[in-house]
Amino acid sequence: MNLARIHRNFRDLCVGGGMDKRELAKDRAAIDTELEKLRPILDQGGCIPTVDHTVPPGVSYDNFCSYMERRQELLGG
Repeated sequence: MNLARIHRNFRDLCVGGGMDKRELAKDRAAIDTELEKLRPILDQGGCIPTVDHTVPPGVSYDNFCSYMERRQELLGG
């Protein structure tokens, strides 16, 4: 689902999700790229970037920590 496109049409909608959990299994650059896709929504306060359901077993602990740290930075915390 393309949250940026949905956000353009429904500005007042706040959503959770939007992260392609397959990117978490790759590397920090892939995680950053995926989070950057959500920046337009994050900048307007309309999204909490999360994965749907659960994190896949192929995601390393280091990658998950990188995702959580970067996500927190983007959320302003």
